[in-house]
Amino acid sequence: MSVAVVGPPSFVTCFELIGAVGFDAETGEAAVETLKRLMDEERFKLIIIPERFAKETLPVRELVMKRGEISPIFALIPDLTLETGMRMEELQAVVSLAIGTKLEL
Repeated sequence: MSVAVVGPPSFVTCFELIGAVGFDAETGEAAVETLKRLMDEERFKLIIIPERFAKETLPVRELVMKRGEISPIFALIPDLTLETGMRMEELQAVVSLAIGTKLEL
């Protein structure tokens, strides 16, 4: 499987050590531009991004669902900034939409 990782150099390097192809992006905007390019290229089945870029990259990630495609898969991983919880908020919103009522955790 082809794996890409997008994020700051310290985040990217960890995944490059296990064989992922790295793309540096220091900001959410840079990550969005890189994700758009990677999606157009259709080379990668899994794209790993830091959780802190979850909000900025959501519209790009939603394009995959709107197209009805199953790849690439996006993995949101906490990085050294320790900003967490965004994945859970996103999941809570999607589940709430699916069941028709707000899910409280």
